[in-house]
Amino acid sequence: MNAKTVKCPGCGKPAAGNFCSHCGTPIVTSCPECEAEVKPGSRACQECGASLLPAAPRQWNAQAIAPWAAILIAMLALGVALAALFDRGSGVATPSPFAQSMPSAAPAPSPMVDLASMSPREAADRLYNRTMAANEKGDFVEALKFAPMALQAYEGLGTLDNDARYHVALLRLTTEDIDGARVQIEMLRQSAPNHLLALMLEHQIAERSGKKDSAARAAKAFLAAYAAEMAAGRAEYRDHQGSIERFREAAQAGTTGKK
Repeated sequence: MNAKTVKCPGCGKPAAGNFCSHCGTPIVTSCPECEAEVKPGSRACQECGASLLPAAPRQWNAQAIAPWAAILIAMLALGVALAALFDRGSGVATPSPFAQSMPSAAPAPSPMVDLASMSPREAADRLYNRTMAANEKGDFVEALKFAPMALQAYEGLGTLDNDARYHVALLRLTTEDIDGARVQIEMLRQSAPNHLLALMLEHQIAERSGKKDSAARAAKAFLAAYAAEMAAGRAEYRDHQGSIERFREAAQAGTTGKK
């Protein structure tokens, strides 16, 4: 017995059997929800109202996957760069004299986890922590391995808060990008002219450049602004309170030593 020809709900062409021979759409004869018999070609079940049309393909949200794409691209690019580096027989990167003077900004690294299990910001912060912890240990090879990935992850976030801007500035300094760090300093100053993290960064850049007078001015400005700025209760100050207090103690000691 020949199968009854019906109109395909997918492409609209005549079809017979369980599937359309033109587009492959199933020819539904019973409701997948309530199992009631339905007329072939129906768009919805007459009994329960369930849709009988084929499910639309999932649309990817470009904004949601952009940070992960940025991290993946950064990891691939870094892998190629490291392979080229070690092929040339250079297994140790030149230490940055400035990296040794950076204030402690991150806890000891925890075991590596799957970044895909985190939010884009959490993944960026994890990569930043890994970079800063390597700097503190003097492991500049590892710091230079993770810094570009962390920067790429922060760039994928779009708009940054002041805490993230400070992170990006320190990562730029790790990669010897002074101009890039200054961009973040200016952004911090736009939120507060005497922003303590901006003054700390300026001090570090001045010391790295051998500009002792500029370093002293930054330290003096930091001490003058400290009380008022801490009273403002900025979130980024709470996140980096340990680094801020260590810098204040060093600045006070330096001022006392000059008297």
